[in-house]
Amino acid sequence: LINVGLSDRANEKLDDLKERGIFADKIDGYRFGVSLALAHGAIGEDLVDRKNLFNVGSLDPDQLIKTAVEALHAEMLEKTTVYRLVERLADWGVNELHAQAVSGEIDFDAILTQTTAG
Repeated sequence: LINVGLSDRANEKLDDLKERGIFADKIDGYRFGVSLALAHGAIGEDLVDRKNLFNVGSLDPDQLIKTAVEALHAEMLEKTTVYRLVERLADWGVNELHAQAVSGEIDFDAILTQTTAG
């Protein structure tokens, strides 16, 4: 796998997050979505209407995302690849971030506090 993506719907939401100025680049929002999902122990569904977005080498040049997913979800890697799982994590995280953005404002302090407290 050399490219990762999102569902069409989550991609639209990631575009909106960028337009709102929450993330300077879509790739940053994608990475944050993965991190948020990992921190919450959440995994999205298999992607429907998948859209390619980023080259794996650009998204994860030092393979930190890959290493984290392998460490936290080794049992799931018997049925899927690391970066297919990354896509599901990103999709969940982007949807969650967008829901917070449209309901008011994303409270990054609260997110960081929640993730470090667990």
